[in-house]
Amino acid sequence: MILPSESPRPVRTVVLLNPPGRRLYLRDYYCSKTTKSNYLYAPIDLVVLSGSLARDFEVSVLDALAERLDPVRALVRLRALAPDAIVSLVGAVSWEEDRAFLERAKRETGGALLLATGDVFRERAEETLAENPWIDGALLSFANGDASALLRGEGERVEAAVFREGNRIRSRPFHPLRGSYRVPTPRHDFFPARGYRFSFARRRRFVPMLTDFGCPYPCTFCIMGTLGFATRPVGDVLAELDHARSLGVREIFFLDQTFGVQAERARELCAAMGRRGWSWTAFTRPDRAGSGVLEAMARGGCHTVILGVESADDERLRDYQKGYTTEEVREAFARARRAGLRTVGTFLIGGPEDDEGSFRRAVEFAVELHCDFASFNVAVPRFGTPWRSSLVREGLADPEEPSMDQAGERVAMPTRFLSRAQVLRAKKRAIRSFYLRPSYLTRRVLALRSFHEARSQFAEGLALLARNL
Repeated sequence: MILPSESPRPVRTVVLLNPPGRRLYLRDYYCSKTTKSNYLYAPIDLVVLSGSLARDFEVSVLDALAERLDPVRALVRLRALAPDAIVSLVGAVSWEEDRAFLERAKRETGGALLLATGDVFRERAEETLAENPWIDGALLSFANGDASALLRGEGERVEAAVFREGNRIRSRPFHPLRGSYRVPTPRHDFFPARGYRFSFARRRRFVPMLTDFGCPYPCTFCIMGTLGFATRPVGDVLAELDHARSLGVREIFFLDQTFGVQAERARELCAAMGRRGWSWTAFTRPDRAGSGVLEAMARGGCHTVILGVESADDERLRDYQKGYTTEEVREAFARARRAGLRTVGTFLIGGPEDDEGSFRRAVEFAVELHCDFASFNVAVPRFGTPWRSSLVREGLADPEEPSMDQAGERVAMPTRFLSRAQVLRAKKRAIRSFYLRPSYLTRRVLALRSFHEARSQFAEGLALLARNL
């Protein structure tokens, strides 16, 4: 990277960029994908970085997806902003588009310093940087001060990044986080007030938040278990909530991989949120349901809980190192219903051992659990996961395959029993089988609470079915 001390202009202005795309991409938190229907939320990488960078620089946000900008209009906006530096998301799901756009953005903004963050740098980070000379550096973590250090030219202070220094590429490998961490309060006011959509939100305007980073569980298919696990102080989370409240926001989407890992901390946060009158959605695990977390979440204003089911087969759950059983899943969904929480079950389909029966059992299990919503995610060999190396070794995953889209519009790999085309057909059939049941549709209509919720779920439902009919 040409450090600012060697550059003809110091860095004063920074644009946080979510590049345009032919489709709605979610490029955040090391897991890029297309949206399964029509939802889009502010990328959490950029949200967290907004607070860190605002301490030292004049920061603006250009979310080309939220603002529905094509590449030409996005470049016009970038040129008008005339940034000294760009910090951009990239994703495996959109990598070829991202590369073309960022190369042109670098050229047309007069060579602004360009940092990238995204899943494509979880493996071969140095090689990827060398192959893309218009990228000056890549952040391997967004939960520290590396972006500011690089833009100030303080390479010696960088913890987890690859970057250019003269003609050399320097590397600071990522080390899993442990214990606690702190970041300056993210600046939600920098992001568009319109353009984001979330089918579970009960209010039009919402913001995403993290109360922790990474995950303590070792699920083989997931990148999160490789990041370590660290929590933010509850006081810092409440300060961010108060900032969002000052903007008129009352709805939160927590992107913690497992809300309530530390039950006492979760109860403290939920109690404070209940006093403040928040409305929110969060992920958790079925084996956290017995710790009183679900009841605390409901009292704290949570209305929707997303629970990782993954499979209807205990053997598959053991293979994935989930650490719980289908019986625990049943108990968790029953407990969530008693607490008054709306439930979303996530299912991993298209894994190595899946056949047509696996897809059928997943739908039957979702119906048995009385899921209010079911999310069928097609297995992908994500960069940096334990799964990827074994799948490549066995020949099921192609190391050169660009698709990492769990929405399944382009299936990344076959199973031992099904071709990619068969996996795609089975996934679409599973979605139709679950969502087009008359009893389900009647229940969904009767559960609607507001005009916004009705309009949002109708639009999401149409988009979901249009992709799967």
